[in-house]
Amino acid sequence: MNLQSILKSPDQYLQSFDQADAVMFEMDRDAYARSIFLDRRIAAKSMDHKRTPRAALLDGLPAAPEPGRISYIFHIAHCGSTLLARALELKQENLVLREPYALRQLGVEAANRPGPDYERNVRLIRTLLARRYNPAGPVIVKANVPVNFMIPALMAPQSDQPAIFLHYGLEDYLLAILRSPMHRTWVQHVSNELAPGIEAVTGVRAGEESVAVAAARLWLAQVLLYDKALGDYSGARSLSAEALFEDPQAAIAAAFDLFGQSQSAETVAAIAASDLFQRYSKDPRHQFDNAQRVARRAKLKAELAAELEEARAWVAQAPASRRLPERLARPLVGEGCALLD
Repeated sequence: MNLQSILKSPDQYLQSFDQADAVMFEMDRDAYARSIFLDRRIAAKSMDHKRTPRAALLDGLPAAPEPGRISYIFHIAHCGSTLLARALELKQENLVLREPYALRQLGVEAANRPGPDYERNVRLIRTLLARRYNPAGPVIVKANVPVNFMIPALMAPQSDQPAIFLHYGLEDYLLAILRSPMHRTWVQHVSNELAPGIEAVTGVRAGEESVAVAAARLWLAQVLLYDKALGDYSGARSLSAEALFEDPQAAIAAAFDLFGQSQSAETVAAIAASDLFQRYSKDPRHQFDNAQRVARRAKLKAELAAELEEARAWVAQAPASRRLPERLARPLVGEGCALLD
């Protein structure tokens, strides 16, 4: 596998790290577009992946210059990030990368104990994610939850890179994240996976506790990380998930502007009126729109009332909650949502 072609073209995609190897998939622009996620659900041009020694890639990185600029969508999970990322994809004009798995692996490492090659691995991933088909168009990376624990590693080298921090207030987050047994299992899994990082931010170690408290701690850690990032990086903007759902045209237009790819009002209106907003963004086979989301939220609010109260009480007594602002700063649209009701 030619190292220079890997470093220059998105056609060879580093999907994951596996011990000393990098797992590579052959891609093209169509493959990226149909891959709703770039993890194990990748829809590559060829599913016959290849392996290349990770050390060869690291040693082949040029000493300079810095990797190209990347636009980021950071999010706290189940708050519309897949919908936003898919809405921003203009196949001939930009490249949207949804949840690169190797980036997630580095986020987990950052939340635990980074290894000796961590910084080099981050630079490798930044270099590869910054490759693009249209030299004039942005690359938009939609990260996932573990990546929130490595925001400085991605943002600090080019602190004016544009980034959206998509989030919910506490109650809406709990309603989204506790709504099914599958979601609850995810909360427990990711809380265990990221436990040292969550403890470092919140100052509270996980113990024998309910899933509602685990979710509250996870929310608190992520929102505190976002609050710091919004103060540190000039290109960072917060976005309430409710603002995205209630007025998608405004949010989409502002996101295109932030990412340096302003679109006409007609283009934005067509995106907001498309089938994308009538389907479940993670699995378009299923119909799901904002009215259904609102109805589901109202039903869950009654069903989960006791757990909502338990989670609120935990946050209220957590010393780290004193660092929470009323709303996250620098909203992309509107005034942002109240973090605590």
